Amino acid sequence: MHRFWARHIKPVVETLAPRRIIEVGAEFGWNTRHLLDYCRSTGCRIDIIDPAPHPALHDVRAAYPAEHDYHPLKSVDALPLVTPADLVLLDGDHNWLTVYSELSLIFLRAAETGTRPPVVLFHDVAWPYARRDMYYDPASFTDADRHPYAYRGMLPGRTELTDAGLNGHFANALTEGGPRNGVLTAVEDFKASSDVPMALYKLPFFNGLGILVPDARMTPALQAVIDGFFSGPSLMETCQQLETDGMTVRAELATVQNKLTQKTEALMRARALIVELEQELEAARRPIRA
Repeated sequence: MHRFWARHIKPVVETLAPRRIIEVGAEFGWNTRHLLDYCRSTGCRIDIIDPAPHPALHDVRAAYPAEHDYHPLKSVDALPLVTPADLVLLDGDHNWLTVYSELSLIFLRAAETGTRPPVVLFHDVAWPYARRDMYYDPASFTDADRHPYAYRGMLPGRTELTDAGLNGHFANALTEGGPRNGVLTAVEDFKASSDVPMALYKLPFFNGLGILVPDARMTPALQAVIDGFFSGPSLMETCQQLETDGMTVRAELATVQNKLTQKTEALMRARALIVELEQELEAARRPIRA
């Protein structure tokens, strides 16, 4: 989600000018640092929710002790406890039940306190988890709330899991699509079931960024910012960044391939030397005939 910061998230934050932010799923703290910078400069406060963050997050938090509250809880346990926010960033467990529950709790909390529901930004509304559940802790779900899953990877355009695909170390739903399956499905289902008027915008790159804006939060300035994301110049900048990212990945893969090739060639030379030495040893063991 941090790849959206400069071009998409930061303009929304600055235009919305929130006084309270909630971040669900901070991991390394890359976006968290930006948000804490904003809080320090404006007096905003952020609630950070992550039950299992990377150790790097604690270093980020330590640099901003006065700007945040940290909740080492699952989102569904923490959200009923925190102060209602103006802006929420969701990037936690990537499955239908969790995302639908998070949105329900966020909007319920706003209704209970008589505040406007927040603008919500959420990751993974594009492939691979738009229409496929993933579970960080599958044992915490009942069979009725969890799709059959396996620790196998995914490939674009292929609904079945594979041993050669992406994210094979996660518990991924066996199939893609269908009811109650995936992040985008959860957001769309929540929007359809809610009596709060809201608009949903989807940016399909970098695994997808969703922007959910209740009508009560929309302003001409915010509408102009969001519309700008879909303009030709903005999309061209994103294409350039995607190409840069792709070239970086290709360069890294080429480096790995070169190292692998070098090691393979060294192994082949070593094997040839072993064969040669074995032949010489065998010759030396033969009895000398007069």
